[in-house]
Amino acid sequence: MERLKTLIGPRKNRVDFITGLVTLLLSDRELYSDEVLFRDAVEEIYQTLRSEVLDRKRRELADAYETAVLLRAAISGKSLNPERLLVEIGRKLSEAR
Repeated sequence: MERLKTLIGPRKNRVDFITGLVTLLLSDRELYSDEVLFRDAVEEIYQTLRSEVLDRKRRELADAYETAVLLRAAISGKSLNPERLLVEIGRKLSEAR
C-alpha cells in the first residue's frame, strides 16, 4: 500500500485518496495487472468506503461502497450467481434474527 500512496501523492482526505487510487488503477495498466497490488488497492477502497459510510454516516458514498463490495467479490473468485447470492442473503437474514 505504501507504493500506491507514493504513486498517488498526498491527498486532503480519505475520499480524495480513494478517488486518486481509482484513477491510478484505471490509467496504469501495469499497476492494474499486478495482482497483489491490485488486490491491496481494492481492499483499501472497500475498507475506506465502508468506514466512511458505516462509521461516519456518509450516505452520499453508499452507491460507491456498494460497487466496491461487488468489485471485492469479483476479484475474490466468489460466485456472483444472482440466485446463489439471494439464497445467501436469505440465510444470513435468518441467522440475524
